[in-house]
Amino acid sequence: MAKRLFWVILFWGFVSVSQAAEHEVRAVGVKFDPMFIVIEPGDNVSWVNMPAHMIETIDAMVPGGTEKIMTELGADVSFTFDLEGIYVYKCTPHWGARMGGVMLVGNPSDIEGTIDAYLAEIQKDKSLLPAKGLLKKFKKHLQKQGVI
Repeated sequence: MAKRLFWVILFWGFVSVSQAAEHEVRAVGVKFDPMFIVIEPGDNVSWVNMPAHMIETIDAMVPGGTEKIMTELGADVSFTFDLEGIYVYKCTPHWGARMGGVMLVGNPSDIEGTIDAYLAEIQKDKSLLPAKGLLKKFKKHLQKQGVI
């Protein structure tokens, strides 16, 4: 009986490890839908409908130690996110039209402080200005959801 219980627990352990969620972000015109996404570490995010778009993470607006993402124009892509934190990304060709998105991975400490730090980066680098409205809307979104 103990041996059987061991195999049942081991099986369920493998099943729970492989339960990462799949999320989809679509390019619609010059917007991402959804613009904001909240996921758990280990979840996979796919960007689809990208014929004239690309994804580029903003170096000053991702968790430390995050590997840069910069995709090819027109490629549908998928990435798995393991590191908790807030990630801001853009469609480089449409950044002037404010085509970007924000992703919260897990439950990092001081979410509000991180958003404020990202907003402070905009003061140092005006090329990040399109992120200002995006981050303010994201903060309101999280407040509405009761996350912060």
